Amino acid sequence: MRSTRRRKNLTQVHVATRAGIDKAHLSRIERGEKSASLGTLHMLAVALDTSLSLLLGETNPKDDIRVTRADGHQPGTNPKTLAPHGQYTTIPVGGLDSHLSMMMVQVSKQGLQETAVHGGEEVIFVLEGSVRVQFDKYGVVLARYDSVSFPGYLSHSLCAEGTKIARVLIAIAGDTL
Repeated sequence: MRSTRRRKNLTQVHVATRAGIDKAHLSRIERGEKSASLGTLHMLAVALDTSLSLLLGETNPKDDIRVTRADGHQPGTNPKTLAPHGQYTTIPVGGLDSHLSMMMVQVSKQGLQETAVHGGEEVIFVLEGSVRVQFDKYGVVLARYDSVSFPGYLSHSLCAEGTKIARVLIAIAGDTL
């Protein structure tokens, strides 16, 4: 709920007023300190201009995954900006209070060992090679300059397709855990 509100650049006061509830009550619901009735959840969904099923986590994750293909879009690359031989290279973005995290990741066929789950929204952009992003039972293969965006609460992992190492740019915006 909080990441949806923040993604839409809405304040707690705005959402609480539209939903007809107290801002402090909304704050406690967002922090998980209070449970909301079905009626309150419905009013919050209307106030956030989203579906009740999204707030309850009942949507099909495939519906929340947005793939953007390269389709002739060929940005220039500068080899000096690519990650060195390490696996992760973080990219500082906008100062310490930024809600955006970025990193370059070098991925092999074995993939990253962990499955990630976090708050906010994530975008994976393929710089070199081809990768598979796996979401539980649904996976998507991305080629050079393709990207995928999805809510971070979806369990996901990443591995290279083929025999070559792939390089991706990962951006996470919003509520990171």
